[in-house]
Amino acid sequence: MTQKTFASLLDSLDSDQYRAATCLQGPVRITAVAGAGKTRTITTRIAYACETGAWNPKTTVAVTFSTKAALEMRHRLQQLGITEVTSATFHSLAFSQLYRLWNELVGTEMPQLLENPLDLIYQAAKQVIHHDIASYDAVSIAEEINWTKVNLISPDDYGKVCTVLKRPIPLGMTEKHMACIIDAYEQIKLSHHQIDFQDVLLLLCHLLESSHEAAAMIQKTIQHLTIDEYQDISPLQHHLVQLWLGQYNKNICVVGDPAQTIYSFTGATNWYLKNFNTEFSPLSADIYLAKDYRSSQNIINLANYILDQSPVSENYVHLIAASSSAYAIPTIQTYRTDTLEADGVAHHIQQLLHSGISPNEIAVLTRLNAQLHQFRRCFDQSDIPFTVRRDHADDGNKFFFSQAIRKRVQDGTIGSLNTPTVTLSTIHAAKGMEWDHVFICGVSDDMIPFHYRNMKSEEIEEERRLLYVAVTRGKQQVQLSYAQQKNNNSSGVRMLSRFLQ
Repeated sequence: MTQKTFASLLDSLDSDQYRAATCLQGPVRITAVAGAGKTRTITTRIAYACETGAWNPKTTVAVTFSTKAALEMRHRLQQLGITEVTSATFHSLAFSQLYRLWNELVGTEMPQLLENPLDLIYQAAKQVIHHDIASYDAVSIAEEINWTKVNLISPDDYGKVCTVLKRPIPLGMTEKHMACIIDAYEQIKLSHHQIDFQDVLLLLCHLLESSHEAAAMIQKTIQHLTIDEYQDISPLQHHLVQLWLGQYNKNICVVGDPAQTIYSFTGATNWYLKNFNTEFSPLSADIYLAKDYRSSQNIINLANYILDQSPVSENYVHLIAASSSAYAIPTIQTYRTDTLEADGVAHHIQQLLHSGISPNEIAVLTRLNAQLHQFRRCFDQSDIPFTVRRDHADDGNKFFFSQAIRKRVQDGTIGSLNTPTVTLSTIHAAKGMEWDHVFICGVSDDMIPFHYRNMKSEEIEEERRLLYVAVTRGKQQVQLSYAQQKNNNSSGVRMLSRFLQ
């Protein structure tokens, strides 16, 4: 890439993006709101540093949380002529490092990565409670085991931590029983010479802590580190970052948005992003990208309103519209039942499709997977082509295609499943996505926030952030809706979400 091309590339950035892209040494924090062009900014920063010789691309690493994001970053860097930078997820990078260290330093056969922990969890649970458990109970236990690992909590400390945090135990078990299941799961896994997803990070941390040779081998490959979505980092991942850098390397850039922390239930925390300036003091730069280049002014107004009502609103960045285009004002539709809500949303989407809007530019977002079933049935009846995005862990999305699509593939009307579709998605699974037209359904006070009467204040605040993330997926139009009752036989009446009142 020529200097002229690079000058043109930098000139396309706004003043805050330019400052972020040209501050190349030392610790840098970039707080970027939804739609702020953060990926373009950090890929330009990496390319500029490598092209000017400030960084060696072979020792430059960019880490993010999903395979899709890592591939997108790699693709953008390749378009800028940068091909030797490592762009990966935490777990894929950690696994490649663990594999190298195991082969070169340990010398024994590396444990096999466990593809389905549920099989062992069934066995562990039966050892402790002496009866079989349902599949959804096994999933709850798996999530609890995952939570302990990313928070660096040992089975011996599990009970004490849960007591202090007043954490509910899966299946209504005692803390002792759950700790015994965790321990049994670890013993069964060990006997099978297997490791699970989080063990990859734990084992790598152990090797880097216990072996100076291992630490030197890995730290030599990471001289400049960029971490995206830093608001979602867990204590385990943060510990690994410290070991990657070592005692003296301060060339780290983190990018995130406290208002988009929506995975606290898995162990993610925005504490490290908010306190980055203390941990890595003094910072070379502390930059705020507040301009939203995605959403219209009216959508941004709604997003700001949601955050401004927060008791901790000072923790969030106020969005600034990059464009004066307003488009439609977000609306709130009230329906009598869940079925009528799905029918009403389907009717609005049919109108958009008839007006020439591509199905790819339309999404329906809900709080829970279970809410999507009603829309699937309704959209099948209305012959609306759709794809379902379910909640996922590290890009483990499962997709479900509508009856309309499957029929058209079978009768030869279309050649494959790769055809324009409306997206039905949970809000969690929609993070990082965007559409022209977004329908956010079920915005009642028992759904967003979900079961708020049993929630702590910080959990309710996360529900606020979840709604903020949903709203900022929209570019031109956002329509919110809720049903006053589940069905005509329901006695209770739902109220509009407190975040919208």
